[in-house]
Amino acid sequence: MELLVFSDSHGRGSNMLEAFSRQIKRPDAIVFLDDGLRDLSYCEFGDIPIFAVCGNCDIFTFYGKGNADDEIVISLGGKRIMMTHGDRYGVKQSLIRLVMAAKEKKVDIVLFGHTHTPIAKYLPAGESEYGIILEKPLYLFNPGSIGSYDKSFGCIEIKNSGDVLLSHGEL
Repeated sequence: MELLVFSDSHGRGSNMLEAFSRQIKRPDAIVFLDDGLRDLSYCEFGDIPIFAVCGNCDIFTFYGKGNADDEIVISLGGKRIMMTHGDRYGVKQSLIRLVMAAKEKKVDIVLFGHTHTPIAKYLPAGESEYGIILEKPLYLFNPGSIGSYDKSFGCIEIKNSGDVLLSHGEL
């Protein structure tokens, strides 16, 4: 399972299309973590499923279906994935509230944006992180901002073995 992950396009949807066109392997899904949700309506990704959440800068409707949720949990590739923009968890200050929510929701991967800073972090089970002991491993992933100066995005591969590979790219 290959995921192409974007956040914070801020009116630069063409950057998402460029990153998409550079993928060697066609992604199985596209994930958008907000701040530019309207930009998705200008992007053509064919029949690839798109999962999106709403954040602090978007009040626009998503494909005429009303506002996107500010947080969702999906299952892809055998993993429970929490998607949020991150602003409601104060991710610019600390990731503690995000990790607490992930533990409560029993997810394997948390995808978030808002900071414009790429993050790929693995938290093993049984170890204390931010004063929280996790019962199972957790991956924290922020693709950075596709609309900022660095134009970063993320790729996630969930292997059949259950292994998760996180990577970042730049335009």
